[in-house]
Amino acid sequence: MVKKNMILGMLIIMSLGFLIGCGEQNFFVISYNEIGSFGSKTIDEGITMHTLEMASSLQELKDLCDIWNNQAFQENSEYYTSELSQKLRSYNESFFSDHNLIVYSFERGHSKETIINNISVEDSELIIEASFITKKGTFTDEAFNWLILIEVNKTDATGVATIKVCYK
Repeated sequence: MVKKNMILGMLIIMSLGFLIGCGEQNFFVISYNEIGSFGSKTIDEGITMHTLEMASSLQELKDLCDIWNNQAFQENSEYYTSELSQKLRSYNESFFSDHNLIVYSFERGHSKETIINNISVEDSELIIEASFITKKGTFTDEAFNWLILIEVNKTDATGVATIKVCYK
């Protein structure tokens, strides 16, 4: 009897472990999270550096670079050898066969850190759930550009037409 109970208990524990391990997984990876900007473009006679775009192919990434005046793919550019340019050029057709790339660039101050908590898709909208962590200490009040590159499984982002960021 004791042996049967032990075997039954082991099966239950193994089953629970399997079910927990097969739960819904986050389908994104933060591949770049540094000071910097993706680029800039003119909108309504003003210049913006805030970017929230998604590329689903290498050509779309190259087009985004052109639209945002990012010179990552221009060999004669002084920025060609930068860490960001090298990172952007590391994305190839093989990557885009299974993934999309989200480019999120924004301003922030020294006293806050932006954390991407989760990504979800509702209808045709991809929602990036983010939060701020306020750092301890004394900081200057200047703002600077920050860039996050987020890799998303292509199958999880099928049918996405818009992207938004929600801070909690």
